[in-house]
This record gives sequence, structure tokens and C-alpha cells, in this order.
Amino acid sequence: MSTPCAGSLLAPRTTLRSPLMRAAASAPMRVSFAGGGSDLPGVARQGGGRVVGAALDMRVRVVVEPFERGWVRMEVASRGQGQPDGGAEAGAGAACVLTRRRTDPPREDLAFRLIEATLAATGVGDGVALRVETETSPGAGLGGSASAAVAALFALRASVGEVASPEELSREAVAIERERLGNACGAQDQVFAAFGGLLDLAFDARGCSGVRPLAVGCPALVPALSAGLLLVDTAVRRVSGEVLDRVDAGAACEAKAELVAAAGDVARGFEAGSLALVLSGMRRGAAAKVRLSEAASAIALSMKQRLDGLGVEVLRVCGAGGGGHILIWAPAERHARIVEALGPCLVRRPALGAAGVRLDPELTA
Repeated sequence: MSTPCAGSLLAPRTTLRSPLMRAAASAPMRVSFAGGGSDLPGVARQGGGRVVGAALDMRVRVVVEPFERGWVRMEVASRGQGQPDGGAEAGAGAACVLTRRRTDPPREDLAFRLIEATLAATGVGDGVALRVETETSPGAGLGGSASAAVAALFALRASVGEVASPEELSREAVAIERERLGNACGAQDQVFAAFGGLLDLAFDARGCSGVRPLAVGCPALVPALSAGLLLVDTAVRRVSGEVLDRVDAGAACEAKAELVAAAGDVARGFEAGSLALVLSGMRRGAAAKVRLSEAASAIALSMKQRLDGLGVEVLRVCGAGGGGHILIWAPAERHARIVEALGPCLVRRPALGAAGVRLDPELTA
């Protein structure tokens, strides 16, 4: 068991560097089956947290290239639908582009704050162009901002000939969001983005204190679980930190034990090779998420009523809730009726257990 996320940022760079070559990296988004919310610092401090989940084959790609010295160019392009609050995302298929002088102060626009923070953390901030390409717009509840941070850190370091381990990338990405950006976030997203696969994660107040690949007792279990999975895009985008800020601290601590217990149930189901036990743990976790915050689960509760009688076995919010995606599990033969009842909602069927952050050799010089 490794310990990737305990600690803070490395010492900041005192001089700016320029890319030596083009480098492209991609990192997966994630879905947690149970335990999400117990990774928050204030919650994990009370006896530790646990999250069981998987990296998805939905990826964020970051391309870093040399640019004209004295200048920094940033671009965020999304193929997803929906906009975060405040209209910072240009919309589906559009791109936000900004070119500034190296000596200009970092931009505070929501679309560029994360990029600016990764540039500052790596010191690659002169004569650099960085493009972020996402499959769904920010605020989708699938850990996309953490995936972007991990991919950006990996690509920026590769562009100057440096190599970073998954442990280093996840630790630094957590510190960027918590310390540089001041986001009230957990630490699971960054670990899934860096390591990939199916993971059983432990947390304490500082972050992720242990990473263990899930033991899978039956080879057929993961394909069966993946075949029944639907991710429903509510088209509502939100900032997860703002949603979490509205969660009552006492309620979060009260729900923590149930969230952790649900994660344990799911892990035991994987180890036993039992889909029924995995789904039972997921339902237990979904109920705990509702108790954590009915307001954040309101869209999921409304959707559950709409789909009543169609054979949905699991339905829960992804991430902090309040919008983003809803996770549904039902046998594949029931999907057609469920999708029809969802109307215009975009429904994705991603595969589970995607690889962690990696370089794209075709785009890396």
C-alpha cells in the first residue's frame, strides 16, 4: 500500500522555465462506488475515510508546446454540454483562449485558474502554450478538474525533461486545489487520475494515506458491473467546493461511518466476486450520500421518482452533487426504457478501470 497524498507542495520555483519540447498527456476521470465524501479533510480527520471506485475511459488531455518567449498561451476546449455557474465555460464544442505576457499577473478567470496554478507549481511559465481538451465541461462531478491538474503537471514536467511518479503527481495536484486555489476538495479524484484502475483508497486529514488495487475474486465481475452502468448528465454545472461549503459539518461527520462502511461492503463484494454484494454496498453508500445532504442529492431524488418501476437498482449523485452526473446501475436489458424515460439527457456508458495518467507518444516530440 502506497501513500501518495500526505504532504504539501514542493518548494516553489524561483525562476521561470520554457518547454524544451512538445508533450501531451491524458488522465482519466473517475466514479466512486461508495465512500465519496469521507475523503474530505474535516471528515477524514474523525477516524479516517475510505473510497472504493474506478477510473473511467473518459479522459482529459493536456498538450504543452514551446511558444514565443515572453508570452503564455492557454486554451480550454470542451466537447461536453452544460456550463458552470457564471458562464466561465464557453459551451459545448467551444474553446476559451487567453494569451498574456509572461510578466502579467496570473489570470483569476475560472476557466484558467487551474492552468495558472500548474504553471506556477512547475515553474514552466515562459514561452509556453498549454491546451486542455475535455470530454465534458467542468463541474460534471467526475473529477475532471483533478484529471486536468494531473495531466497538466505530467505534460509540463515532461516538456522540460522531468519524470514524475503517480504519488508525486497526486500529492501536488491535491495541494494545488487546496492551497493555491483554496478549494474545499477531497483527495480521491487526483489519485484515480494519477494511478488509474480499480482502487480502494484510505484517507486521513492530510489526504490519501493509502492506495490499494481492488482485489477482484471473479474475472466476470468487472465486465458485468460496467455493462449495467449509466452516467446521466444533468447538464447542470456547479463548483464542487461551493456545494461542499453548504454541507453541515455535523451531518458530514455523522454520515462518515456509514460512507466508510458502504465502501467496505463494496470492497468485500469485489473480493468475493459477487455483483449482488457490490450493488448492495453501492445502495448503502447512495443512502448515506442523501443523509449527508438532501439538497445536494435533490436532482438524483427527483430522477429516482421519474424512473420508479423501471428496474433501476442503484441511483446516486456523482461527486459533491448539486448537478453534474448521476450514476445509475441497472441490468443492460432495462437500459432502453430507462434512457427513453430520461428524455433529452445525455447518457454515457463508460468502461471501468482505465489506465492512469500517461503520455501520448504521437503528440510528444
